[in-house]
Amino acid sequence: MARVITDSMGGVGVSVTELNQQIQEILSGVGYVVIPDVLSPEMAEEMRSQVLELARDCPREENRQRVYGLIYRHPQFADLVEQPHVFAIAREILGASLRLGGFSAHVLHGGASSMGIHVDYPYWAMEPPFPDRPVLEVQAIWMLEDFDEANGAPIFAPGSQTLCDKPDVKRFDRTARPVSGQAGSVVISHGLCWHDTGKNYTSKSRVSLLANYTAKFIQPLEDFRYGCDRQVLDQASPTLKHLLRYDFKPSTDPIYPLWE
Repeated sequence: MARVITDSMGGVGVSVTELNQQIQEILSGVGYVVIPDVLSPEMAEEMRSQVLELARDCPREENRQRVYGLIYRHPQFADLVEQPHVFAIAREILGASLRLGGFSAHVLHGGASSMGIHVDYPYWAMEPPFPDRPVLEVQAIWMLEDFDEANGAPIFAPGSQTLCDKPDVKRFDRTARPVSGQAGSVVISHGLCWHDTGKNYTSKSRVSLLANYTAKFIQPLEDFRYGCDRQVLDQASPTLKHLLRYDFKPSTDPIYPLWE
């Protein structure tokens, strides 16, 4: 299980004041926050090793890999999706009906180039100007090792989420800065905040986990109902079932046409 410092808020581990400050930083401040020490270094290293083992069977493109289906691979990956502090921020921003739009690992092998400046889904699938309310997506980036400029720390343009527009390359280059952190830290960001992955100048693979939380009415990037381990899904916690749209599962009853 992920190591969490519990308190009277049911495991969130921060005061209401601090939580509200972090939420406001995401909404109207720089557009993201870094929460340190959410995972122990030992747990982060264990999960990193598991991801790299799973990546052996995944396609590789330009020294980058994505690993999907992690929720069904090991319970500790599923635990991260509803980690109290991260989940509390996402829920307060998106509302109680939020869903999980995607959850995967991102591996930047040595020499990997940047992905390209972007906003997160569903915004990149829309035409600007983007709506500022309601917020449609919040992303959590789990650092499974120390992130720095050398190994491809994510790069964010502070305050760009308030522009509600597609990224401007010149403005991004002028204002963006890398977001570093120690293994076990989490970056939580507004889906409209312009960002990119840095280049990995090292010879070591840099591993992160990406959780995409969306409003209920957004079509998810990943459909967790299909190609899944049905037993794992049936035995999931109520919160995880909700996030995975378990209550949306197809009916086993016959489907009849609307006419005869």
